[in-house]
Amino acid sequence: MKRVPKDLPIQSGDSEGNNWGLLTSHLANLLGMWPPSGRLQVLPTPRRRQPGWDGTTRALIGMISPFGTLISIDPSLQLALDTTVLAGGPRRLDTVEVIAPVHPRGQLINDEDPERRASTKSTSFYPESDGDGQSSSSQLVSHLEDALGIEHGLCFMAYFRFTFAAPNLGRPGVWVPAESGDLPEWLHPFGGRVLVAYDAGGHVAAGVGLKHHDDFVRELAVVTQPEARGRGLAKALVAQAAECVLASGMLPTYLHAPTNLASARVAEASGFVDRGWRIVGLSQAGEVQLHARLRANVQGPGH
Repeated sequence: MKRVPKDLPIQSGDSEGNNWGLLTSHLANLLGMWPPSGRLQVLPTPRRRQPGWDGTTRALIGMISPFGTLISIDPSLQLALDTTVLAGGPRRLDTVEVIAPVHPRGQLINDEDPERRASTKSTSFYPESDGDGQSSSSQLVSHLEDALGIEHGLCFMAYFRFTFAAPNLGRPGVWVPAESGDLPEWLHPFGGRVLVAYDAGGHVAAGVGLKHHDDFVRELAVVTQPEARGRGLAKALVAQAAECVLASGMLPTYLHAPTNLASARVAEASGFVDRGWRIVGLSQAGEVQLHARLRANVQGPGH
């Protein structure tokens, strides 16, 4: 039976245990384990050396949730990450728990008692303003950059949304193979089938691609051609795609940058409400700078 966090705030209509189980399984697969057992945990895990849906690896990725934050890192970063600096983040922590490395599927490598770790009371990092106009999740990103010794702006934060029910906004799209020659290039990398809406001239007006992270979720990405904007196509396509994902027994997710208000409006209208979850990670430039710093540390001065 899939584990559903007991203390997760379940909103009206969100009581389907199987969907919470899908989310938990996805995050365990993405991060190396889930849920966290404390306020802020750092997890060195070989999962970070396995490629994601697009074939790339990420040395660091984390999830801020309403019941704890987990930062998943490549084991090589364990000594490079200054957890003392990280502990100075939102609501100041006395300590940052560094969990023992785990196998990619979440099995502990050592014999540490998981029941003892699970007894740690969780306290959430909510992304609300802390009084000076900066959200606590933004503060965490800033402290994460300081803890890694990289320039500010090289870590990203995105809203992480998911839905258990999609509204019926019409079904303007058709599913076609992603490699179809009449599709814009940005849809090709998704593979499989993509959902597109055509204009009166037979050209693609908008499309939704699905990121195949694992067997538990499909992440939706939508783009509308400039001349087709303002018609509600993106909202209707996202809702239609989410409905199909749910019907297939998986959970649809949706990510967007905090400053992308248009994408946020699409998410809200399509049933992806903001539950306070945020995903953080290193940008491509951040990965490059961090690995350059690690190489310099290994080689020492003068190399």
